[in-house]
Amino acid sequence: MSLPRTVLALFVSVGLLAASAPQRLAYPPTPVRPIADSYFGTQVVDPYRWLENPNDPQVKSWAASESDLAQRVIHGSSAYAALRARIEQLAKSAPARFSLTIAGNHLIYLRRTPPAPQPVLVVRDGIGGAERVLFDPAATAAGAPPAIGSVYVSPDGTRVAFTTQQGGSEDETLHVVDVASGAMAADTLPHAGGGTTPVALAWDADGKGFTHTALPRKPDGSYATDGIVLVHHRLGSDPASDAYVFGRGLSPKSEYNVLASHDGSALAAIVTDGDGVAASVYVRRRGAATFDQVATPAAGIGSSSDAGAAFVGDVLAVIAKGRASRGTVIGIGPGQTVETGAPLVPAGERVIDRVVAVPGGFATLDIDGGDSGMRVFAADGTPRATVRIPAVSTIDEIAADPAGGDVIVADESYTSPSRWYRYDAATNALAATPIGETAPAGFSHVRVERVLVPSLDGAAKIPLEIVSGPPAHPVRQMVQRAGVQPGPGNTTPTILGAYGAYGTITRPHFSATSLAWLERGGAIASAMIRGGGEYGEDWHRAAVHATKTVSADDLAACARWLAANGYGDAHHLGIAGGSAGGFLMGLALTRNPELYRAVDSAVGVYDLLRVELTPNGAFNTPEFGTVTDPAQFTWMLQQSPYHNVHKGVAYPAVLMTTGENDPRVDPYNSRKMIAELQADSSSPYPVLLLQKSGEGHGIGNSFNQAVDSAGERYAFFWTQLSN
Repeated sequence: MSLPRTVLALFVSVGLLAASAPQRLAYPPTPVRPIADSYFGTQVVDPYRWLENPNDPQVKSWAASESDLAQRVIHGSSAYAALRARIEQLAKSAPARFSLTIAGNHLIYLRRTPPAPQPVLVVRDGIGGAERVLFDPAATAAGAPPAIGSVYVSPDGTRVAFTTQQGGSEDETLHVVDVASGAMAADTLPHAGGGTTPVALAWDADGKGFTHTALPRKPDGSYATDGIVLVHHRLGSDPASDAYVFGRGLSPKSEYNVLASHDGSALAAIVTDGDGVAASVYVRRRGAATFDQVATPAAGIGSSSDAGAAFVGDVLAVIAKGRASRGTVIGIGPGQTVETGAPLVPAGERVIDRVVAVPGGFATLDIDGGDSGMRVFAADGTPRATVRIPAVSTIDEIAADPAGGDVIVADESYTSPSRWYRYDAATNALAATPIGETAPAGFSHVRVERVLVPSLDGAAKIPLEIVSGPPAHPVRQMVQRAGVQPGPGNTTPTILGAYGAYGTITRPHFSATSLAWLERGGAIASAMIRGGGEYGEDWHRAAVHATKTVSADDLAACARWLAANGYGDAHHLGIAGGSAGGFLMGLALTRNPELYRAVDSAVGVYDLLRVELTPNGAFNTPEFGTVTDPAQFTWMLQQSPYHNVHKGVAYPAVLMTTGENDPRVDPYNSRKMIAELQADSSSPYPVLLLQKSGEGHGIGNSFNQAVDSAGERYAFFWTQLSN
């Protein structure tokens, strides 16, 4: 079939544009100052060690020049202004409510109302009550407001403890607010954790005090970033007099979750030795002076980011994955350990991801390859119901006061923002409440596809979820109007994202701003690769330490599937990831540069040999390894992205972003990796660094910071992938 002249003319113009190769950028000069280190007899040369020092004026000047270049390239692109404006418009239409706790008929949560810079802490009395603001960060500061971190509600709902941090530093300070009056208590407790090790807190049953984490003070008056312990604070007392509770003598990499039974008869400390590993569990019962250890890490309970447990009455219900990769629930009562406790929920096909106390029993949040399910049980583990949940969606919250009242479930999907539902036990159904948002109209045309992609090693099938919009790209529109389907070139601009670390589960997520990409004819794919927890602990352990490269191979398998099935080919496919997902981006672009046209990598680890010398680096050795072990050093050198950039290789276009205040991944990782790529890549595609002041790991970013980042990301990808 012949094509109309207008279509042929457009093809010719696009062909001419494609034939005109991009010009290589003139990058800021980057001196090579090699330093050699010896690891077990192996000499490793580091040409850009000098870029590690953030206080060196030359480093500051270099980073500023790099960021200025990146802004000129991205902000000067033809797509940026329109994308940035559309993203802001969509973001302003997307309020959200999250981090819900229910206590004493009070629903307490965070509410984001764009364009307010930060979410506020609010309460409503019952699901039908009016919202009242308890704390508004913007009302407390003349300059950039702090961000609220964690929220902890007293058992009767009369008080809320919460943390704030400034500028992405994650140096968290505890505050207390009275729910009835909205009055702030005088109690202010700085350095409660954050960044390297999270804050944890459990209220006393009477609501007059709490047990919380505290970083130790050093002789020079500053505070350590490790060695955190538990102390007890009584409201109205001097924080300096908080009594020691637990933790001395444990690993300096200890990280805590703390839980209290509703009646105050038991306190549990769930303690990991770094990130990506299971916890030791300690319980102190009423009348006891000390904690008893009731589980070792071999039981596979919890992580640094999730307790994996809840008190159901005086029984600690734990999700144990030591013997069953997808988890079983065991009840540890008084005088029991995980070995002698009562089996409550047997292992099954789905991963048991969370256990939540509800009136008369508990609920589990279950995961099947990233998608959510929910079951309800009596306190003794007797099954009551399996709740029907929409396919390809995520349960964000299961919240209830175990003393009685509503069970609220929040669910979202790629095309529907989070909405709160009331669980009706009599009908085993979720009834929608008025609390929820409506997706922008364009999402009615968005298509979601879920497939299972065979892995390169043949050992697994990787869940891949693809969200695509209408064919708004002019070429595709005109070709389809002419009755011709796109050929094998697969020119759909496609962004493939993944994480694949620590057993973290990648889940369906609604993003209003993604419509700015989708309505242009782009697609966004999410890969639930090994290293995550989508199919349990075995899925995680398949890509750690020496096998970490499995994550990058799974990403490559998904990239090839996309190219073969009508999405972006190697000229129209970009990949994106942050933090540990940034390390994945480094692995992917150094192992398979030919598969990707562009890479967006945020706050990533790239120098695997030196990262454990940074404050948070030691916490990550359980996942990535330690160079103090000769066997581990061998494969760490083979994996380290910074050490596997090679001269003359045609690398994709790269955008790396980092925050100057990042407490988790030192910004020098991005500076050094960018310098190496700029020096060695033979391709003309841009290699760009954005180092941002007033930001950290992305946690607590303001509305404008989030909009700026999204605009830069999508403009970068559109410029690289749309031709």
